[in-house]
Amino acid sequence: MNAKRILLIGCGWGLVFGILNGMSNIFLLPSAPFISIRPQIALPMVVGILSHPLAGFLVGFTGNIVGDGISGFGLCQFWNWHLANGLMGFFPGLIRYMGIVRIGTVREFGILEMSVILASGVSVAFAVLLDVLFLHVMKFPSSFPSWILPAFLTDAVNGFILVPVILILARRILMTLETRTILLVTTLLLSAVLITAGAITGSVLDDLASREAMIETVYTAGIVSLVMLIVGFIASILFVRKFTDPVTRLTQAAEMVETGSYDLRQLDQISTRKDELGQLSRVFQKMARNVEDREKHLLLQVQELQIKIDRKRQAQEVAEIVDTEYFRELKKKAQQFRAS
Repeated sequence: MNAKRILLIGCGWGLVFGILNGMSNIFLLPSAPFISIRPQIALPMVVGILSHPLAGFLVGFTGNIVGDGISGFGLCQFWNWHLANGLMGFFPGLIRYMGIVRIGTVREFGILEMSVILASGVSVAFAVLLDVLFLHVMKFPSSFPSWILPAFLTDAVNGFILVPVILILARRILMTLETRTILLVTTLLLSAVLITAGAITGSVLDDLASREAMIETVYTAGIVSLVMLIVGFIASILFVRKFTDPVTRLTQAAEMVETGSYDLRQLDQISTRKDELGQLSRVFQKMARNVEDREKHLLLQVQELQIKIDRKRQAQEVAEIVDTEYFRELKKKAQQFRAS
């Protein structure tokens, strides 16, 4: 993609992102003076994935400038957060350089989701580092629950949920057995974590002595929920891969048999299993060997038949030649020549 197109896409979607930021900045999080619930953070991430990492960076960078200007925060007051929002669009776009353009496996889906969470964490950490080195706006440790933690939690959770949804609508997530299974498991996991965290938090709010304690409890529940979500997601990937990988290998083996390749040693490991997949693999390997043997036997029979046909045709052609008047005259002349 050329630089002009990257610039147009980045600035165009950046304007949209900025307007959405300006609208959402009305709804600031409790105790967070500048942090709002931003579902639109998925936009620079998606643009980075679909178009180019630099386009994603421009969406986040220019959009945050526009949003701060609309909200009255000033265009350059929080320039470190402009860069951080740019990085949130840049990092997920790097999966393109891992060969991931269309997502059709559990591995690719896992890389996508982890890139979103990594982008959120690294970007917020980068903004905090720049503030410590140059701006000195944040006050520690009070800024951690009022600024850093809310920014990371909202961006990570919103990106984790919305980026796959948008990619499904854009048809960049292929509906294979692997992706359908991991999407279902992830949805159930996310629902369970959020409902559990909400229920536990709601049950203790009435017992808290102050508003500060309430806010601290909410954010603590948020970070615990995110950790549980990440750990559960990694466990889900391992589980789903263990379930879908044998099916994928069996499908590939069927395609190999269709093209005439019967070397199915790739199924040896699956055939050692004691479950239904192992039985299916053993039956499939046996069937493939039988088909290969029959094909070889049939080929041998065809070759033998071809040889017989060729010999019969050759004998017939010789007989036709011998039976001609020209051959009899030639034979008679040869006998006369030997007798003279």
